[in-house]
Amino acid sequence: MLCKNSRDFNAADFAQVEALVRAARPAIVLNTVALLGIDHCEKNPEKAFRLNTLYPKLLAELSLAMGFVLVHFSTDAVFDGRQNKSYVESDAPRPLNIYGATKYGGDCLVAAIAERFFLVRVSVLFGETQGSNQFVEKMLLRARQGKVVLRVADDIVLSPTFSQDVGWEIRRLIEAAAPFGLYHLANEGQGSLYELLEAVSAGLGLEVALERASYRDFPGAGIKNTHTPLASEKIALLRPWREAVGDYCRILAPGGKHGG
Repeated sequence: MLCKNSRDFNAADFAQVEALVRAARPAIVLNTVALLGIDHCEKNPEKAFRLNTLYPKLLAELSLAMGFVLVHFSTDAVFDGRQNKSYVESDAPRPLNIYGATKYGGDCLVAAIAERFFLVRVSVLFGETQGSNQFVEKMLLRARQGKVVLRVADDIVLSPTFSQDVGWEIRRLIEAAAPFGLYHLANEGQGSLYELLEAVSAGLGLEVALERASYRDFPGAGIKNTHTPLASEKIALLRPWREAVGDYCRILAPGGKHGG
């Protein structure tokens, strides 16, 4: 398995990426590279296209040529959020913004080019990553920096998902020789960003006040996807997201695995 992070290589340098992959000759490549953030992608469309669309295309071409399994991560942001139920693998994507469109472009190219691939769509993730750009980790950083009131959108509804659970499920799919293709991986249930942060805050005992807000209170350059929970017609959903939040908080708490 090839594991590199942003300190090891420049994902925008495709020649360097190809050289690294060919030298490593991996059996499995996990592509977690992406330009995240709706507003950030709106302001940097060329970079978004290169990292979210062309970079997966390069990995798909290398997978086809070299035979390794490509695990490519996608997003619920490929959907417009206008249906009143969770999205499954057969639902047609309709991205609303550059982030969603460039990610969907990468999905299409991976599926068209690679033969041995798992295309994994996830929703809002929470995990243990230091320096993460994910929503929960950014909010926790603000709380640790002394911000005692956090305003959080209560009308953006997704499938909160523990990154550790996603990792274990991908391992299970690979070891079980599951059919290649598209999978939605999500913890069971749906919740708003406010509900997610409320659960994490309570689990960690944070001394921070949460205020319910609307996504309209945070204007930005791109259109926001407001209702994109995920479900699967191929595999069972992961455990309930609130249960997963409990384990996440136990890991982060003092005395936990990474809590100090």
